[in-house]
Amino acid sequence: MSAATELQPLNEQKRVEEAEVEVEEVAPEDKNNLVFFIILLHGIGTLMPWNMLITISYDYFESYKMLANSTIDMNTGVVTGDPTVYSSNFQSFQTIASQVPNLLLNLLNIFIVVKGGLAGRICVGLSIVAVCVITTMVFIYVETTTWLTGFFTLTIIIIIVLNGANGVYQNSIFGLASELPFKYTNAVIIGNNLCGTFVTLLSMSTKAVTRNVLDRAFAYFSIALITLVCCLVSFLILKKQRFYQFYSTRAERQRSKNEEAADNKGKMATYVATFKEAFPQLINVFLVFFVTLSVFPGVMMYVKDEKKGGVYDFPLPQNYFMDVTTFLQFNVFAFIGSIVAGRKQWPQPSKLWIPVYLRLLYIPFFAFCNYLPETRTFPVFFESTWLFVIVAASMSFGSGYFSGLAMMYTSKTVDPSKAQVAGMMAGFFLISGIVSGLIFTMVIKAFVTA
Repeated sequence: MSAATELQPLNEQKRVEEAEVEVEEVAPEDKNNLVFFIILLHGIGTLMPWNMLITISYDYFESYKMLANSTIDMNTGVVTGDPTVYSSNFQSFQTIASQVPNLLLNLLNIFIVVKGGLAGRICVGLSIVAVCVITTMVFIYVETTTWLTGFFTLTIIIIIVLNGANGVYQNSIFGLASELPFKYTNAVIIGNNLCGTFVTLLSMSTKAVTRNVLDRAFAYFSIALITLVCCLVSFLILKKQRFYQFYSTRAERQRSKNEEAADNKGKMATYVATFKEAFPQLINVFLVFFVTLSVFPGVMMYVKDEKKGGVYDFPLPQNYFMDVTTFLQFNVFAFIGSIVAGRKQWPQPSKLWIPVYLRLLYIPFFAFCNYLPETRTFPVFFESTWLFVIVAASMSFGSGYFSGLAMMYTSKTVDPSKAQVAGMMAGFFLISGIVSGLIFTMVIKAFVTA
């Protein structure tokens, strides 16, 4: 298939857009890329509370709040306490309580019709997430060891509500961005990866500044709250921008025409038609995130530095090895990958599946690195720490690059009237890939330790 034929859906959409612009008016300019940076900010906002939660989860919840008879020395930060069923299984409870409602609300958000577009959902979702963050902050310095079961239950409820609301918010942002020109969908992915980089740097810096986990938790959630407030304010500014109003109004007109034409067939027929058109790219979205979350962070963070005669192979202090080689490296290279995706789109839509499917090879590679060396029963085939770091960098870059391409291609290779629904479907497949990847991490662990 020629390149011209391959890009026909994209070119057709551009011709439709140009024709409509000539009939209606000239598309306004996104002055100083303000709309782009607002969308990017919301990409950060959709992941900030969750990133803060999982980053502080081990030190704050597992190693302090969920312990029985826990105490903390406010000067040294030393924590004492007795393990409980809540502390031992908190990560599992947290994963289920977060990803299941996120996935379900993402799905429902595609089909629930709300008058006035996505603006109301975004504002409500942001507000609920902010309330959940504030509620979490209230209990940071409160003694909870005397009502541990109640605190655990309250925490899980907060996580469920937070991630359910965030699922609606995230899905709606992808739907909103899909109505704008090509690069704006990628702005959400860039924001996602920039968020991860920021949180990793914050984690490393707070470790260097204070040992008190309560102060660190308060700093994390305060920054998350400030980010959410900025997102809410920026969204109010976004709605007043002529650039956004132009594309939003035009998309609404296109959807109205499409709905009128589909009235006899029913709305479900429109969803089915959109799904069929977008399906190849939806699978790409799913697989990119499935592979990434299968190995990051659940496998990569347990790959140990190679030891030769008592000397570590990698030139980093061991207490920063995981922070740098897993979290910082992943987020920096994924961020770079998403930036490149906005500037260079290769391969073309129908060929994107080739590198996406090849990325499945990363799963056995990381499983046979020096992963869980103390408990694994399968041999380690790739002992070199440097090889692990180099391949991890390529996986991370590809995660940002191919996720950006897949998300952009999803909404831009369908009929323009279906772009919003296609973008929201892509958001659902993104979360599906994340959830499936997190579950598959447990399969990898069971396999190498069997």
